[in-house]
Amino acid sequence: MKLNPFILALVFLTVGALTSPAHALFETRVTYGMLANNPDLDPLCPTCAAETPSVSNAYGLGADAILTIPFPFVPGVGLRYENMSFTTSGIDYTMDYTRTALLINWRPIDNLFFLGPIFTWGLSHSTRLKAEEGGVLKADFSSDSVKSYSLGLEGGVKLTGFIVGAEVGYLDFRWDGAEDATGNAATQDINMSGTYGKIILGFSI
Repeated sequence: MKLNPFILALVFLTVGALTSPAHALFETRVTYGMLANNPDLDPLCPTCAAETPSVSNAYGLGADAILTIPFPFVPGVGLRYENMSFTTSGIDYTMDYTRTALLINWRPIDNLFFLGPIFTWGLSHSTRLKAEEGGVLKADFSSDSVKSYSLGLEGGVKLTGFIVGAEVGYLDFRWDGAEDATGNAATQDINMSGTYGKIILGFSI
């Protein structure tokens, strides 16, 4: 049986794309993420009269920069920046934070498709959680002692240097000893941990 040369070439190119390495030295990407945190808001506004609202997910933009040495089993190392926020209604709780973290990822599958674990460790944070009722500021918390790390799984596809993918995982995010700028003497430990997801768009060279 004689095979069509065009079909043979197409099969060869497809197999080559799926099996040949596609390691990039440097990767930059923007992310849009969601954090499904569920902090305990009750102790944060003891003078509020209305019922404490349920917490909405936090959403926001971010950016990653990753350097990868093209050797087997060597992880990529980089930095992650995030800017996230949420707002509730009733009692108007507003939370926003920025987070800069060390990023380490490893892709055992890294060809046309990539898949592997990703880890981050928080290096620098800015935090704020305030509560307003009837236009009056009732609480305004921030913390100088913040700890965070995340563990997740990323995957996607590489299209001639462009990257489209997603990431899911868990972020452990704790604001220890948060202080209220409105004058409340008591400090609060605020737990902003939760599952997260991100959409990834990037470019690699």
